[in-house]
Amino acid sequence: MKLENQTILITSNEPWGDLWYSKQNYAYELSKKNTVYFINPPTKWRLSNLFSNPITEGAYNENLHYINYENFLPLRSSFLNRLNNKLISKHLKNYFQKKGIEDTILWAFDPLRLYNHKLLGCKFGIYHCVDFYYFQYLGEHELCKNSDLLFATSQRFLDDYGDFSAPKYVVPHGISSEEFITSPEELNNMDIEIKDYALYAGVIDHRMDFSLLERAITKFPDVPFLFVGPLRLYSRPIKEKDLTAAKRIFEEKKYNNLHSIGSRHFKTLKNYIKNAKFCISFMDMEYHANTVHHHKTLVYLTQGKPVFGPVFSEYKDLGNIMYMHNDGEEQLNLIESFLNNGEAPELEQLRIDHAMHYTFENVLKNASKLVERHT
Repeated sequence: MKLENQTILITSNEPWGDLWYSKQNYAYELSKKNTVYFINPPTKWRLSNLFSNPITEGAYNENLHYINYENFLPLRSSFLNRLNNKLISKHLKNYFQKKGIEDTILWAFDPLRLYNHKLLGCKFGIYHCVDFYYFQYLGEHELCKNSDLLFATSQRFLDDYGDFSAPKYVVPHGISSEEFITSPEELNNMDIEIKDYALYAGVIDHRMDFSLLERAITKFPDVPFLFVGPLRLYSRPIKEKDLTAAKRIFEEKKYNNLHSIGSRHFKTLKNYIKNAKFCISFMDMEYHANTVHHHKTLVYLTQGKPVFGPVFSEYKDLGNIMYMHNDGEEQLNLIESFLNNGEAPELEQLRIDHAMHYTFENVLKNASKLVERHT
């Protein structure tokens, strides 16, 4: 079974919108050769859900649709979780059948819910792990037991799945071939006036090393630091010293060279990257999931940009094209040397060449071969 002319249901713990993660990117790319239904996570449970639970649908393009539903039951115990999963799966199965949609594939990214593709009426089930979830959710256990294939963006994730019988493969983060191409017209009509800035693109939350960021902002006062992404300082607990630094930076706006413009659609990020002098990945390595990779790295490399950050395990062999050190002060020293001395001109193309290996054309071609092998 090839991943062409299929109907694919994608589950995600992050909803469809302007902010794209791996799930949204996979949905978009799969929709180029398939029909994709992106199933949004439900919102907070309400008592009225017991009596009315309509399914609604929208479309991003002709082949990519998004589905909204709500939980019938509050998930206050394993029993209610399993019962709700059966009810919702049957509810969605009936919805698709009424639309004449059958013979589907479940490509699950969500470790929380809809964890049995057979209950949804799907002919094949894939669980794709893109982050450390620590097996803290019932859904992840069930997905690993029920799925026909287990994919993960890193071997470090797959190593945790040794007790499950499904075939396991690394299927990495991908990048659209569209991200390599920028438009002069769009670059000339940006909504910011600064140039040659340090760029961070993504969610600004507990995973960031705010103390290191503050040191960078003060050490390089002539460098504009541009942040493109939503500010979520209180979504998860943050270490006190980092929270204090984050408040000074983003709430008190203490530093004139800090520019935070909020979210922009993923497909416009390449323009902000193109105009950047360099990019930063100041992630807190005490947060376990940060140690593997940083999703926006590939997007940075498509434009050949220097990237400064810690040594992520997936990039440990890329010291020839990335600037990495696990000591924060050394990261700042690398930036200082770059600002004072520049870098070899051939590095830009080497970064682009590396990113080209991870285009979705290549990633999905390999994934399709794996699906064919096991169907």
